[in-house]
Formats: sequence, structure tokens, C-alpha cells
Amino acid sequence: MPAKFSLDQKRTIAALSTSIAIRMLGIFLVLPVFTLYGEQFTNSKPLIGLAFGAYGLTNALLQVPFGRLSDRFGRKPLLLIGLALHSVGSILAAIPTNIFALITARLIQGAGAISSVAFALVADSVEEGSRATAMAFLGIPIGLSFVGGILAGPAIASVAGYASLFWLSGLLSALATIYLAVAVKEPERDRPKSAAAADRPSVAAILKIGDILKLDACGFLMSFFMSSFFFHFPLLARRYLPLGSYYVLLGPMVIMAAVVMFCASGAADRGWAKATGVAAFVVLSISGLLLFRSADWGLQAHPLLALTIAGILFFAGFSSLEPILPSLITKVSPKTVYGTALGTYNTLQFLGSFAGGAAAGILGALGNHFMLAGLLVAAALGVLLMAQVKTA
Repeated sequence: MPAKFSLDQKRTIAALSTSIAIRMLGIFLVLPVFTLYGEQFTNSKPLIGLAFGAYGLTNALLQVPFGRLSDRFGRKPLLLIGLALHSVGSILAAIPTNIFALITARLIQGAGAISSVAFALVADSVEEGSRATAMAFLGIPIGLSFVGGILAGPAIASVAGYASLFWLSGLLSALATIYLAVAVKEPERDRPKSAAAADRPSVAAILKIGDILKLDACGFLMSFFMSSFFFHFPLLARRYLPLGSYYVLLGPMVIMAAVVMFCASGAADRGWAKATGVAAFVVLSISGLLLFRSADWGLQAHPLLALTIAGILFFAGFSSLEPILPSLITKVSPKTVYGTALGTYNTLQFLGSFAGGAAAGILGALGNHFMLAGLLVAAALGVLLMAQVKTA
């Protein structure tokens, strides 16, 4: 890590990022094949989309409560509870008897709503000017987990079955719980003694800050794209490749994600977050066009190439936004309420995941042109919102 971080800061970031990365590996293993797993229980795309997005729904509903509780009682206890819930939900998702049992298990998985708490702990640990870089370092092991999970998930599923991914996810979350309990040290900070004594704005007051509301909406749209892409990706990829060979498509995509995320965090620290965010949503719109309208780009004879380019562009846009948005949230939030402010951001982000999965199932059943229209509208809104942010 750069010299501007103290030894204690380096240790906190390293320990937290490692424990969270272990847990995230389990999530990413499932992501590129979940739609195919859902088809084992139903032929209904809307129900599969609901199961896909259910994780995001409970994650969204609990982000603010977890954030507020972490403001009052500390970040670490809430992180441990969230990891344990995710482990239980993952195990239940490995043994469903029908699609509704799978939906229930995904709801329990999502109840481990620790994203806002993890970001808040990083924000507690470093100075404002270094937060984007610190979050990038938090993102590096998570990014490696993303690469490993995305590439390994289909290969493991092709050998051991889809359910094995959920068993592995449950085990990894349990290991992350143990490691975090031992290795992560929470820094000293100002902490409200009680709800009555906490001189902090309400969620409604936080959302009245214009830039926070815009950034929250951008987080929603970013996650909408993510769920929509991964719902459709395996349905398109299986036309051309066996499950164990998905790495041919996913490899270039995840390499792009790792490179762009690091570059985007540097851009944020240099004051270029606004321009980077606008460009990211434009790139996401192009990825949607290539994904569903490759013929318009003269690539109808090369569907694998079109799918690969669409995926690379999707990952470039998504990975640009991922470190920028939470960093900007902390810049406009009072220090004692990082957990609550980031909780509102993550609430909208995970609602976007839920909406993207549900919409992908419904619109996909109606036809790909409906799905494309939804993605283009989302990208246009993202461009407009980022262009109006005044704090970037």
C-alpha cells in the first residue's frame, strides 16, 4: 500500500479486505450460472428472476438498519452477524425442493447486509483524501475473488453440479466470519451513546442532500445493469460454449474489470469522478446494444465476439462506477453517520440488484427488445444524474 497509509491503517484495510473477499468469493461463484440453476426448479423466467433478485431485496431492506446499528454499537459486531446470516442462507440455497424454497434461501442470504458497514469501517480508518484509494485496496482482494469466482464457478458447476457452489459459498462465509473475528481491529471513533443522544440526521434528511440522492440513484442503476447482465449471460453463452468453457468469454471481461477499477479510483482521487461516471454509463449503454442487437453492429456472423465485447464493455462501465460512488458518498456525509449514509446508498444499490433480476425475468420473457429498452433508459438516467453531481 502507498506510504500515505499508517501501519495500523494498512493492517485494518488488509484484514478487512481479506475477510470480506473470502465471503464475496462465494457470491461470485454462483453469479454466472444462477439462471441455469433456477431452471432446474421452474421454466418461469419471472420466478427465476425473482430468485436471482431476492438476495438484493433483503440486502436493501437491512442496509440502513445495519448501518445505524454500526454507528451506535460498532462496525465489527454487525459484520460478524451479517457473515453468519449469509452462510446459513447459502447452505439452504444448496438444498431447495422448489423455486419458492430457493427464493426463501436467497432472502436469508441477502439478510447478511454488511456492505455499508464494511465501507464505513474503511472510511473510519483513513483520511478523506485517501478514501477512494483505500476503497480500491479494499476492492483489490474482492476483485481477485470476483475474478476467481466468475471464472471458477461455471467450471466447478460443470463437474460437481450447481448446488456445490452454494455449499462452497456457505463454507467460505463461515471461514470469513472466523477470520474477521480474529484479525480485524476497529479503530477508535466518535460513537453515539444512544439513539436519543445521537445528534444525527434521519435517513429522510440525508436523502434531502441532493448529491447523495443522485449518487444513490446511480448506485441503483449500476446494480440494475449488473443483475440484468448476469441473468442473461448464461442463457446466451450456452448457445456457443459448454459450461466448463465459459472462462473463454469471462476471462477478458474480468481482466478489464480489475484494470478499470484501479484506474477509476485514481481518477476519483484526482477530481475526475464526475466525467468518469458519465462515461461509464455511456459504455454500459453500448454493452447493452451489443448484447441484444449485435446484428446492428455487423457482428451477426460472430456471436461469440459480440458477446465478449459486450461483456468487456459492461465490466469496464460497472468497474468504473463501483469505487467512485461510495467514495463520493463519504465526501458529503457527516463523519459520525457514515454507516447510515452508506446504508442508504447500499439500500438503493441492492434494490437495483433486485429490480434488475426481477426485470430481466419479466422483460426477458416478453422479448429481448424490451430488456434492451430498459437498459438504455437506465443508462440515459445515469448519464443525466452523474452530470448533475456537484461534489465530484
